[in-house]
Amino acid sequence: MTVQADIRLPSRVDALAEALLQPILAGDWRPHDRLPSEHALAAQHEVSRAVVREAIARLKSDGYVETRQGKGAFVAAAPGGNAFRLDVEGDTHLLELRALIEADCAALAAERHTAADLTALRAASDAMRDAVAKGGLGLAEDIRFHDVLAEAAHNPALRRFAAFVGRHAREAMQLARLSQLREQNRLVEIEAEHAAIIKAVAARDPVAARAAVQHHIASGLRRHGLS
Repeated sequence: MTVQADIRLPSRVDALAEALLQPILAGDWRPHDRLPSEHALAAQHEVSRAVVREAIARLKSDGYVETRQGKGAFVAAAPGGNAFRLDVEGDTHLLELRALIEADCAALAAERHTAADLTALRAASDAMRDAVAKGGLGLAEDIRFHDVLAEAAHNPALRRFAAFVGRHAREAMQLARLSQLREQNRLVEIEAEHAAIIKAVAARDPVAARAAVQHHIASGLRRHGLS
């Protein structure tokens, strides 16, 4: 008797919901931005409008989008607000949670990343360097780096949670602190820590990747006077 493995492929609704979620998590679609029409999404992704409606309904249920009668679907004011709740006080607890989640992302990324993932990770690091060189803080680019790292883990549930926790943690870091980091040239340290993470992921060394992220976030606690 032949026993076939129970391999469950994502449905078209699952795949489309995930595809629509990516630009929201990456910040390409901002809160209150209008999503493309059902017709445009159906044509772009080669699915029926019924699939589009169900995918949007799923994102609406999770709090990533909202619909307006006669106007279409829009990115929610607080994307993912219905998916998770965080009722904690203080930066330290958020950053500790972020360290745990992102360490797991890095370990999985070291094992599962593709060549495209590694290219995207390096590009995100380069973008932060360029932003800082032009006098910016590189905050958006830093967020993108960590989002790409989570994507490379190839675990959609973990990536969503990492993005949610990461954004709450970064909102807790006031811009004034980041300005002080720039004056102290601490952004060079952050860049070096990102490089260490990339090196460990590229080497497919989950232990080193986990350690590199833990060191990066522990250093962040120190830089922000939270440890």
